[in-house]
Amino acid sequence: MSKMTLKQKRELLIEMCEVREELRTNEQLTQEIIRKHLAFLPRQKLYKFRECTEQNFKTLEENCIWMSLASSFPDPFDNTINIDLKENAKEIERWLRENWPVFCFDLAKSLIESLGGVVPYSHTDFIEYANSCIDKDGNIIAENERAFLIAHASPEELECMDDIFQQTKFYREKFAEIEDHMVENMSNVINQTRNRTRERALVYCMTERHDNHTLWENYAKNYTGFCIEYSFRNFAELPFEDYKNLVYMFPMTYRKKKPYFNMVQLMDSAIRQSVYNDNSWTGDAELDADLNMQLYYKHSDYAYEHEWRFSIKAENANKQQFPFVSAVYAGKDIKPRNLKRLCNIAGKLNVPVYKQVLNQANNGFKYEIVQEANL
Repeated sequence: MSKMTLKQKRELLIEMCEVREELRTNEQLTQEIIRKHLAFLPRQKLYKFRECTEQNFKTLEENCIWMSLASSFPDPFDNTINIDLKENAKEIERWLRENWPVFCFDLAKSLIESLGGVVPYSHTDFIEYANSCIDKDGNIIAENERAFLIAHASPEELECMDDIFQQTKFYREKFAEIEDHMVENMSNVINQTRNRTRERALVYCMTERHDNHTLWENYAKNYTGFCIEYSFRNFAELPFEDYKNLVYMFPMTYRKKKPYFNMVQLMDSAIRQSVYNDNSWTGDAELDADLNMQLYYKHSDYAYEHEWRFSIKAENANKQQFPFVSAVYAGKDIKPRNLKRLCNIAGKLNVPVYKQVLNQANNGFKYEIVQEANL
């Protein structure tokens, strides 16, 4: 079975973002999208390694999972957006050169008109003003500004230039305040995008293999714990509320370096929101998909995990119904009382229990049936 490529993942995310509202109620559409995801999942099964704790036993018995905030993960770069303005410097510089004068003109025009003034200049005039009257540090060149205003004044205006100079100074100071606010708003959007993803996501991590030795050691307390098998083959037979969120289950992509997120589109959107009160960018499926793509990268050091990630918004409860348990595997060194507890729980869930034992060659493990599922 082939792995989900980055192109395929992005296409799936775009499709989901385009129909995000329909996914709340449209069962057929939701099933179609889930099946597209599962087409890349070996045997349509995933696994979770657990220690033998009371909470883990209880959660299993309730056919639930406990989802953790992404901010609790030890890897500080997990579930984050990789933003580096230096990396985007050329694209940002080009965007500023082409768009910033337009935004500034529209913002200044809106400000002056809101204060009862009239703007007799065109966008071309504004570009000329910016190029001739403002130095490279953003400071006004007073004599150039005076010459510009006189050159563009009507005969009537020439008779009251002192008033125009004073009005221009007043408008410039007001504009500077709004421009600072606009830049601050853009910075806030960038910082929120960069940092809040870890606080806003509940995550449940699973793996494609139950025979991963490293995971048995790290997450099942050196083979004394257990591994839960989840099967999604017959998910559509369950109530819609139990499976609809499976659309948010994706495989991780492992890279030595996570690709940078191109900030230009987000910057453009933040400024348009500030200048024009245009919030349409929040429904941009491609931008949303590109942001979400960032959350499904991990460093290649973790590639051994073969992880799939089930992620929902943190506005939901940590404990979620997840009625897909199809088997339980006990570690080779599990204590007898814990194995008995697992068998009791598995009996209630009507799933089999296997125990990990050394194979005859003593060079690997096999999994022997301990308790059959009830028929």
